[in-house]
Amino acid sequence: MPKKILSAVISLFLALAFAEASLAATISDLRPVFKPYRDSNKKLKIAIRSFKEDGRARLISIDPEIFTTEIVDEGAIISTDVKIKDWKGTRFVEALYRYTAPAKGIENQGMRSAEENTGGLFLTIDLCPSTKGFDRPAFEATESLATPAPIAIAVSGLWIERHRDEFDWIRKEEAEGRIKVTWMNHSYSHPYDKLKELKENFLLTPGVGFEDEVLRNEKLLLENGITPSVFFRFPGLISDAALLEKLRKLSLIPIGADAWLAKGETPHNGAFILVHGNGNEEDGIERLLGFYGENKELKLLPLKEAFGHK
Repeated sequence: MPKKILSAVISLFLALAFAEASLAATISDLRPVFKPYRDSNKKLKIAIRSFKEDGRARLISIDPEIFTTEIVDEGAIISTDVKIKDWKGTRFVEALYRYTAPAKGIENQGMRSAEENTGGLFLTIDLCPSTKGFDRPAFEATESLATPAPIAIAVSGLWIERHRDEFDWIRKEEAEGRIKVTWMNHSYSHPYDKLKELKENFLLTPGVGFEDEVLRNEKLLLENGITPSVFFRFPGLISDAALLEKLRKLSLIPIGADAWLAKGETPHNGAFILVHGNGNEEDGIERLLGFYGENKELKLLPLKEAFGHK
């Protein structure tokens, strides 16, 4: 088959696959659970959500040693006869308790950099609700570093709903193998009032339902064919002990940052880089592109590789 025809066939196949994945499923009855089980290969998994997809009973399940999530039928559970010591000592559960333990203050709680020397860095891009444009050059420049380029995207539901074309572009880049996305929950509405103090702002705003913010965003991701990860980024990196406890009950690990570029912080080995790709942070994007230009051998890593090995 001539190369041009083969290329056209591949492009058509990818377009059809992307279109099929984009068809919204009917997601209902999404609930948090914590159900360790053995699958058909006797491998230990932990179900953290139950829901119905077009009426079919489904689970979001995590491999607690490698931090990956997948959607499975409830029938995937072969045995729930799992001893506490078996799941409590897994890398995921230990990390969950470690990073949801309250610390001093309310800013930048959770995991902020790799636990071991990784020889690379971790790019996180926040997509908060915004009326401004999309920083596509940041994604395209990142794609030039590796194929696929690993990116952890902290996305809010309102950003998806207000920027459907940009969201679809990201999904297309992902489907065609140019980026490998870890989809982090960033709450649905990302509440913020510039006139309020931090202690009563973002998800600490009085009256905000934290679990609803989390699950509503997950439902939207599922409806768009995305399997949510076990990572959560607090809007504004603001939280308190009560929110951390609620997050632990939802089996999500908080992801902070130690290189928020717009604040002038410099990335180092193992750093979680933070930039906003929603048009609200031009300085951060400029610094990211400059950092790429100054570090030709830069190695980006997927977020799951930030956790130490036993």
